[in-house]
Amino acid sequence: MQAPFDADRTWLSTIALLGGNGEGEIQLPVVSGRARLKRGEGYFRTCVIQVLERDGPTSATVAWRDAASCCYGEQLWRRCIARKAGVCALSGQPIATGKAVYRPRRIRPVPRNIEAMILATVIEAIPVEEDV
Repeated sequence: MQAPFDADRTWLSTIALLGGNGEGEIQLPVVSGRARLKRGEGYFRTCVIQVLERDGPTSATVAWRDAASCCYGEQLWRRCIARKAGVCALSGQPIATGKAVYRPRRIRPVPRNIEAMILATVIEAIPVEEDV
């Protein structure tokens, strides 16, 4: 069994590796323009979302990581129309009913992030990958 001093040192080392100062403040990682670390009070505040590629004019492959509920390394999202108002999981912008959005493809078992939406304008700003 570890002595109390060793346990404290281990914890402080862990916090230091995470970039924190040991007093509750942790530095968040820098993410690329295609990824967004969600922060704030919204439902998706704990998610790291990354658009991996645009598969065509109506689909995209998204990496979705949420330590609290689910992790999808390569999830297919399809373009559709929002049936209810919401918030864009990638940009945080409000989504009105009837707006063009991308949503996870409905498969079995149903994905835990099935209610998530990303505005089509946000995803379509990313170029489509061309076959070489």
